[in-house]
Amino acid sequence: QTEAVLCECRVRFLSFMGVGRDVRSFAFIMASAPGAFRCHMVWCEPNAAGLSEALQAACMLRYQKCLDARPQASSSCLPAPPADSVARRVGSSVRRGVQTLLGTLKPRRLGAQTP
Repeated sequence: QTEAVLCECRVRFLSFMGVGRDVRSFAFIMASAPGAFRCHMVWCEPNAAGLSEALQAACMLRYQKCLDARPQASSSCLPAPPADSVARRVGSSVRRGVQTLLGTLKPRRLGAQTP
């Protein structure tokens, strides 16, 4: 077991993340350049829960910092949505997107039937 850094990614460039059907698999997609993305997949033992929760917390902290830094417009008659509801919607859509991605990347098993 080594503690070598395999890759460094900034939270602000995270596009999608999630745990796969097998709870030991975790993937995330980072924007590497305008219009270019890289998918990183990690196998975690015993499961990816800790990694997923830590990255989710980092994303929510980053989002909250953006909200706090945003100038308050007194002329707006609509209040900003609560941070927790936005984070929940973003988290669920990110989770669904990565699960779909992981499902499409899974190798297909060929049965006895061949075309």
